[in-house]
Amino acid sequence: MGGATNRFSHPLEPQLVRVNKNLYISRGDPQYFDKVIRYADKTSPEAHFRMGERAREQGNLPKALFHYQEVMKTYPSPFYSDANRAVHELAKREESDLAGARKELEAATGSKFNKFLRTFLYALIVINLVLLVILLSGAGHKQTASAAENGKPSSYESLVSQPQEGSSFSPEAASLRPEEFSGVEPDERPYLLRLSPGTGSARAETILREEMERLIGRNPQKSRVIYAVRRTGQDPLPGMDGQAVPVEAPSEVKGAFAAAQYAPTLRKTTEITYLNEGAPRAQVLTRIGTQLIRTALGAYAADHGGIFPASLDELVRDYPGNYLSFVPREAVTGSTRVSPSYDGGGGWVYRPASADAGSALTPNLPGASLAGIILPASAAAQANVPFEPVQVTVSKRDHRLLLTAGGAVLEARAGIGRPESPTPDGTFAVRERVIAPAGRTPGVYGAAALGLGAIAVHGTADAASIGDGRSLGCIRVGDADMQALFALVPKGTAVRIAGTVPAGGASPGSGGLDLAAAAAALRPPGAPAVRERAPAGTVFHWLG
Repeated sequence: MGGATNRFSHPLEPQLVRVNKNLYISRGDPQYFDKVIRYADKTSPEAHFRMGERAREQGNLPKALFHYQEVMKTYPSPFYSDANRAVHELAKREESDLAGARKELEAATGSKFNKFLRTFLYALIVINLVLLVILLSGAGHKQTASAAENGKPSSYESLVSQPQEGSSFSPEAASLRPEEFSGVEPDERPYLLRLSPGTGSARAETILREEMERLIGRNPQKSRVIYAVRRTGQDPLPGMDGQAVPVEAPSEVKGAFAAAQYAPTLRKTTEITYLNEGAPRAQVLTRIGTQLIRTALGAYAADHGGIFPASLDELVRDYPGNYLSFVPREAVTGSTRVSPSYDGGGGWVYRPASADAGSALTPNLPGASLAGIILPASAAAQANVPFEPVQVTVSKRDHRLLLTAGGAVLEARAGIGRPESPTPDGTFAVRERVIAPAGRTPGVYGAAALGLGAIAVHGTADAASIGDGRSLGCIRVGDADMQALFALVPKGTAVRIAGTVPAGGASPGSGGLDLAAAAAALRPPGAPAVRERAPAGTVFHWLG
């Protein structure tokens, strides 16, 4: 008999996944996700996330961390946020374990059994200090003489900066930790110095320097920050007129007018800086700028086989390579300098060989901006901020567009689709960034557009349509807001459209900013112009 032979399918066949021509793996196999990575897709976010969860359950935290970090190399993905959350949870667990180990060690070294050991260690320290003085005696003559002229110990020369816009100190300084001190040892917190209302700057500097020298004497390797506030009441309080005490709550330093900071990883001197109202705003802007560049880097890598550009300038090219309109300035120092390693000199640190965008790009903040350190860490780590990609969220019910970047939420009014042509729900990615895009009708897309596929977020001169449902499905924003939004939304940004958006996270206008103010503040003076218009004759066909 000729013809094909029919066969009955095996009951387990639906569970099989074909990897290649002759290799199948079963979803019921305990090693299924391991085999997916090995044979099918070594970058699979789901497989890495499941492997990370399994390793975490088994107590293999290094392996779990590896798989979570592999998940975060693919953005966007349904597992990105969960992996990011898991990494932070593992970091907190490690900090807790280290704190427990430290307490156990302190308890052990306090016993009678270890008295001889402690004495021996103290003797070694003294011997090493004597040897160090001998070795540095020749090189140290110039420093000692200079310090003697100022009447200050050579190790604690103060660098006093007068108030200026963008001061690197801030009561709301860049910190990886939440603004609370529950469970944090007092000696690990910033310190507070309360001064009488009439205390002048010279006297305040003297007290700050003396108190810092006292704290440094307790542990020269520990970073320290002392905030100075002028009390308003008449009753004596802890930390008044010459005694620095650990901060109990972040609110205590809100009114600080000066701060002293000692960061031994950066310099061996105490730096005293006057605070001003511009610093908190600069901190917010720096966080926004950090996430703008990182989001653009992630999109670039996704388009170039997972490789980051050799230079940040490659993110700023003519359309369609305009991942950014400009490389934002680091707002704390106002610098656009890019360095291959952390040196505290301002601007950005960019390491193109890094595995992920979060570690590839970090702020190169000066030591003073590390005020608010509550757990010991390297200066470079404390200068960093967690990677949270820029996101745009559209609430159709409220006719609101929210841009979330660096913990700040910036808001604009938006128009949506008509009832007969509604704006679709879902999460989209910004595929195109175009200035003054041409459509079938002249000016239909306004000053600029962010293409999402079939629809776009675009400008409009029809002010009456903003806050209403009049479009054919696109999201409309006033031209002025759209120009600012365009500068703050990198290529690859996720845009979530929903009927309603749950409240939570940062509040709109964080740091007293709006879209236009943020865009203007982050644009560096003399930024090179790029052509972000599409080539002549290009017509876009978004729904409008």
